[in-house]
Amino acid sequence: HDLRQPIHALGLFFAELSDRVHGPETARVIGQIDDAIASINSMLNALLDISKLDAGVVKPAVQPLALPGLFARLQTEFQAIAWENRNDLHFRPAGALVETDPAMLERMLRNLIGNALRYTENGRVLVGGRRRGDCVEIQVIDNGPGIPEDQLDDIFIEFHQLQNPARDRRQGLGLGLAIVKRLAALLGHEIKVASRRGRGSCFS
Repeated sequence: HDLRQPIHALGLFFAELSDRVHGPETARVIGQIDDAIASINSMLNALLDISKLDAGVVKPAVQPLALPGLFARLQTEFQAIAWENRNDLHFRPAGALVETDPAMLERMLRNLIGNALRYTENGRVLVGGRRRGDCVEIQVIDNGPGIPEDQLDDIFIEFHQLQNPARDRRQGLGLGLAIVKRLAALLGHEIKVASRRGRGSCFS
């Protein structure tokens, strides 16, 4: 909360400044500052989420959830993002109700789908549901670059990022999978990953 106050003030000051400053020579810098403020907000929110999950203050509210509705909403939201990297994005829901915390499951899928689309170019991302006895397995499959076998255990650790040695701030802090792992543990949902270099990855 101490950090949120000055960042909120920074956003307000910047909005006022950008209203006063006009011209092609400043438009690029204005856009870069706007992107930087958005990145700071996103990173701070992720860090706060991690701290809340670690503190045990977040409790699941498990209830029935129809996957087709969730998948339709996610497809609408992520379709434009898929086009940015020229990816085909497809959803195949299992026509079943699942018992979960809807908000937590959606957060997990947002992170997994976002990652798949970010690291895949000119490829395909499939989000599907498969019946497994009394359960449904949700898979996020891409045909991107894949993950080195010796890093499969590390990708769920905070601040670990593949293909970002220069710490490009636009790729965030590598907190998405750390949040996914914590939410899965809270819900008792097993999470698995399989990957082959140059062939793609499957998170389920």
